Amino acid sequence: MDRKLGIVFASGASNRICCLVVYSAAALASGYRVVVHLVNEGLVAFRKDVLPRLNAGDVETTISPAMYTPYVQVYLKNLKEAVAKGALKTWYDFLKELKAQYGERFKIYACPLASQLYGISKGDLVDVVDDVRGAEYFLEEVYGGIVMYL
Repeated sequence: MDRKLGIVFASGASNRICCLVVYSAAALASGYRVVVHLVNEGLVAFRKDVLPRLNAGDVETTISPAMYTPYVQVYLKNLKEAVAKGALKTWYDFLKELKAQYGERFKIYACPLASQLYGISKGDLVDVVDDVRGAEYFLEEVYGGIVMYL
């Protein structure tokens, strides 16, 4: 049986996308099949008008408690500098690269209920999102594997 990693992505905060990218890339490089399920603000983060901007945003693009603000500001400053210097790809570019490199082993699905409640259609989402599929489909795809919630 294939090793599988399921990631329920609910946050949408840019610092959480970092975790999504890192764990997806590590699992894929280790031979896992990775399936991401976009729910709540995690779905919003994958809109065409949001994901390409997350690396260049300000503190408002990262949802966090007020006491985290100084740390988030350092994170965003360092993130912007790394992207500007070419030392780090944008999260969107990184996800596109993973999709190109790993093909069928890396799937990203949007939750239909979140799509309905947030008023987001498949056409509103970036091209790395494969389809709109429900929780039952996601669970079947990752059955027997590890599931993370970000």
